[in-house]
Amino acid sequence: MKIIRERPCQRRYHRLTAPLHVIFEGQVAIVATDWSVGGLGLEIKESHLPKVGFETTVGVILSFQGYDISFNADVIVVRVDKDSALAGFQFVALEERSRDLLNYFSSDLIRGRMGTFEDSICRIDVPVTPISTQPTTSHISETPVRRLPLKTIFMATFYILAGILVFSYVAILIYSNFMRLEVSSSVVSTPLQTLRMPVDGVIKHINFEVGTHVKAGDEILRINDLKLESQINGAKIRIETAQKAIWRMKQKHKIDVERMKLYRIVNRTDKNIAEARLSAKREALNAADAHFIRMTKLKENGIVTTAQYEAARKSQMQAAAAVREAEFILEKNAAMDVASARRHYNHKEFTTDLDMLALDLEMAYSTLEMEVTKLEQLDKIKARLVLRAPFDGRIVNLYQTAYSNVARNAPLLLLEKDNDISITAFLNQKEVLEIGLHDTAKIFIPALNIHLPATVVKIDRSSLFLNKSNTHYTWHDKKDRTAAVILSLQIDAQSISHIHAGLPVVVIFDRRETSDIWSKIKGIVGYSAKANGQVTGGGDGEI
Repeated sequence: MKIIRERPCQRRYHRLTAPLHVIFEGQVAIVATDWSVGGLGLEIKESHLPKVGFETTVGVILSFQGYDISFNADVIVVRVDKDSALAGFQFVALEERSRDLLNYFSSDLIRGRMGTFEDSICRIDVPVTPISTQPTTSHISETPVRRLPLKTIFMATFYILAGILVFSYVAILIYSNFMRLEVSSSVVSTPLQTLRMPVDGVIKHINFEVGTHVKAGDEILRINDLKLESQINGAKIRIETAQKAIWRMKQKHKIDVERMKLYRIVNRTDKNIAEARLSAKREALNAADAHFIRMTKLKENGIVTTAQYEAARKSQMQAAAAVREAEFILEKNAAMDVASARRHYNHKEFTTDLDMLALDLEMAYSTLEMEVTKLEQLDKIKARLVLRAPFDGRIVNLYQTAYSNVARNAPLLLLEKDNDISITAFLNQKEVLEIGLHDTAKIFIPALNIHLPATVVKIDRSSLFLNKSNTHYTWHDKKDRTAAVILSLQIDAQSISHIHAGLPVVVIFDRRETSDIWSKIKGIVGYSAKANGQVTGGGDGEI
């Protein structure tokens, strides 16, 4: 089979060279050179070539799987080629069944989908009920008396409902995206305080666990300060040393008092001895004076020699010096006898002094009192080494365990304040311009499946942008949500008790328009007149 492809401007049908026999002018069946649904080409003897415009009837025979399918068709000569003895015929008013037959053979032959003969006959020989093309004058008699278009009603209802749903969904989308602002980057937040280690030390014991509620002033844990313990032990040792020193001084004072009684008797005896010696020295001085006077008179008379005179004078001077020494010794012994009640002198130094002992004892008592005071102060400081709850709240986290050594300023626990719940919504810099102070919003907590009303109490645009570690609940994403909006819940304390910090929240705000044109459009449709009135009126909050 040869398929001839013509240009699209000239091709109306596929031209085939499959065997097609044609009976022309009663002659023997001639095999068509090519054929299509529009016509066919025949090789005819030059003597029998028809002229262009010649009309005739030919018999067409299609051979298919050993069967011949034939029909008659009116044709007209459209071209004649005398050189090649070819004549081109065009079908004129080809019957519908004949056209379908040629269409079926040509299309399926090209596509390679030719089936069995029986199937082909079934496809071609489909019974057709003839229908009059003339309109009837009355169709009432042919129409049923009662006829409900149930299918039409059902489809119309379906399309109406579908249209309502689609338009409702579109309206909800427009309302949600242009009239409302839904922020999912929100969280339940409460005042959180991190309690830190006041000094270097060891945690003795912890009285509460994570999640436990505490009251203001409750003792959460005790701290053992190693340095303070060392100071307390040193103070105790010093107190014990002072007490022993006082006891020793008391015993020494008691012994020295007994000794002073004996020392006083000795001093009195020394005084009496000194008085006796002074009397003897004076008698000796009187004798020496009398002897010197005699020796002086005898020298004047020339009876004694100068050496004897000098010896008498020397004896007089020695006796006078001895008297003077005895007077000094007596004076010293008298003074020691007067002072012998409080102190004792052993002729070299004061070996016992009750006044000094009393002063030392008083100093020892003062030292002991001072050390006791220091110990009391250290005990008070130790008693204050207790971590107490600054407010009513819940322990969120414990960073240390009991009996662990912790450095100063190290975090110990995280405490969450009770009944002070707020909502923190994190927005970008564009969204925060559409929120106003004292605006009402709707809160949805997915974890608890509850909806709550809330009011905007604070708008902070820059704190998270300047320092993102400023809060415990910081949102991070690609759009840099650096603005924070704080909302207070409009519920009672009993209902708020089961809401804990950290729960995710979805906040739905009423948008405020920064565009004057869009605000006027909203005013025309009557949307949020109250909110638009607050754009210029509300500004007494903290931003």
